Amino acid sequence: MALPSGVPPLLFPSDAASFLSFVALTADTFIGYGPGQPPQWGVFQNGIPVVIADTITEFGYQQDWSISDYPVERGGFESYDKVNSPFRVRIRFVSGGDEQNRQTLLDSIAAIGDTTDVYDVVTPTAFYSSLNVEHYDYRRTSRNGLGLLIVDVHFLEIREDQSNGFQNPVSPSGFAAQPTGNVQAQDVPSDVLQTQPM
Repeated sequence: MALPSGVPPLLFPSDAASFLSFVALTADTFIGYGPGQPPQWGVFQNGIPVVIADTITEFGYQQDWSISDYPVERGGFESYDKVNSPFRVRIRFVSGGDEQNRQTLLDSIAAIGDTTDVYDVVTPTAFYSSLNVEHYDYRRTSRNGLGLLIVDVHFLEIREDQSNGFQNPVSPSGFAAQPTGNVQAQDVPSDVLQTQPM
């Protein structure tokens, strides 16, 4: 079939098999970059995916720093410290198909949302570890969400304190006293003062 004058020819391959192999080579999906490749996107615990979705359509990363300052003369301010705050990650999961497929997505997110476990978020360019679910939300309306469920999940970096060397003490009294605050001055008894050489 001849094209009308002025219309350029399409650049797609002539046979369907070539077109499908082209799509398979260029698709960046939840399951990886083609058959046999490892997953490129997802939420994992010990290398096992914990959120079951058809795909991920959006990813966001947020890092903040808190800068401490104090007022000085003539209405000015000076900064004296900068603290690295825990980062946040936002992922948009999408599942379609039948109702069971969409319910599986919701169930897998709810299962990790109410725990204190930490998870890893994997993308093709970065690996984010020690994250916990901070928030998730979704909407279903008559125009959007009936056949395709879209869920946004927000993760927060969890920084665990490694300074405590005690493992499973028998009772709380098993912990040694740790001076962590201000020490109050105490009066020295007079008999102690008299025995000390000057």
